[in-house]
Amino acid sequence: MPDPAGSVTGEHRTSGGVIRTTLLPGEGLSRIGSVEFSGTYKENPEGVLRGLEAILEGATIDEAPKLIEGFFAKNPGAVPGIDSGEFFMALSMVFMKVRRAASSAPDPSDWKKEKR
Repeated sequence: MPDPAGSVTGEHRTSGGVIRTTLLPGEGLSRIGSVEFSGTYKENPEGVLRGLEAILEGATIDEAPKLIEGFFAKNPGAVPGIDSGEFFMALSMVFMKVRRAASSAPDPSDWKKEKR
């Protein structure tokens, strides 16, 4: 990842392992500057997800599902036990953090604290 300053990280637990996503946002609130996947899953072959990261670089979050599905269609078994939808979910969750940080709206987690 080129510059960790300004990056956002999140974790998504799956039955095949934890997907840790580190995102450096691109222009606007919907473009991927760069993304890095890591976690407790096994890659087959080792490092295969670097290809997915390269495909996603510069894409928008709206383009991501098709790009992720295409990658896994060309690389079946790349991450045993985890499908393309789980990687899109992990990426989406990190994007929500980016958008929430840029928004002036209150954080929904604060609402739960207020009700106590």
